[in-house]
Amino acid sequence: MPASVEERPRSRRAAAPSAPARASVLFRSPSGQRAKRVKVGFAWDLFLFAGFFGVPLFLRGLSAWGAAVLALWLADLGLGRLAPAPVRVPLELLLFAAFLGLQLYLGFRGNALTARACRARGWLPEPARDASVREALAAWGIERG
Repeated sequence: MPASVEERPRSRRAAAPSAPARASVLFRSPSGQRAKRVKVGFAWDLFLFAGFFGVPLFLRGLSAWGAAVLALWLADLGLGRLAPAPVRVPLELLLFAAFLGLQLYLGFRGNALTARACRARGWLPEPARDASVREALAAWGIERG
């Protein structure tokens, strides 16, 4: 190496602080044996997969909403087979709009519905360690019982 070139010490760059994790609320069953974490924000699993016979809704304990999806499926099946040809396409479009509207609603409100269902079954939220969890509980209308 030439004498005119100085070797500079390599400095380690400080790791960039990661983005704050999305808040989530942990609910515990009355027996304390089971726990369920409910995230704050958009419920992508409900938005994308609730139309598959409502399975994610039943898994979250939202059986009334799962039954609504099943009813839409039955209506779609029945109207597709029984409706006269000139009326079939508008009815199918109406059912498509109903499915899309329901899935959008469940995407935006699904986590709040899940948190309320947990609370209705007697599950208690863990004590909030940060303000975002307290804000989520307040936005969902859930009090620490």
